[in-house]
Amino acid sequence: MEILRDQLKKRNFIVPLIFLIIAVNPYTEIMEFKYQWLFMTTHYLLYIAGFVLSYKIMRGSILYLIPGIILPVFWHLPQFFALAGAYVSWRILNDSTLFLGGIFAGMTITKLSNAVKILLLVLWMSGDSVLSVILIVGWPPYSNEVYPFSPFSVSQEVYTGIVMFGIMTAIFVYIVINLIKTVFRI
Repeated sequence: MEILRDQLKKRNFIVPLIFLIIAVNPYTEIMEFKYQWLFMTTHYLLYIAGFVLSYKIMRGSILYLIPGIILPVFWHLPQFFALAGAYVSWRILNDSTLFLGGIFAGMTITKLSNAVKILLLVLWMSGDSVLSVILIVGWPPYSNEVYPFSPFSVSQEVYTGIVMFGIMTAIFVYIVINLIKTVFRI
């Protein structure tokens, strides 16, 4: 792993720091036990904070991409999602490893070909779309109907799925705009 010392500038820390402050603060942490949509939103914020931070200031072996993919997938399996939603100790593990997963992925992205980057984007969008649909139709494993310790009811899932689609769309539009700027040198 290599730190790009010439990139250790305040501006490269602003977005990650803002995302971390929004995701990890006493108010958000308390509300995450009540609102599934907020819990899911902080997953995006934590992963993106780690990703942006390491994309700007770090480079690492392509092997770091493996945990960068496995960690967010793990936390979105129903049982682990429910555990992190219900218990502080699991939440701490969830939050720290999602941030770390973003770091792992961000430090490797510059080493990937455009085709692999597009493939990873398509896989992420597909996986998130499937999870969004599962939540929108109210599939119970993401609720307290299957895991009684889960703080989330099935009735919250529709809104969570819609929020996920909104976040995915915003990220997709951001990526497309940046791609257009790069291609047309705008």
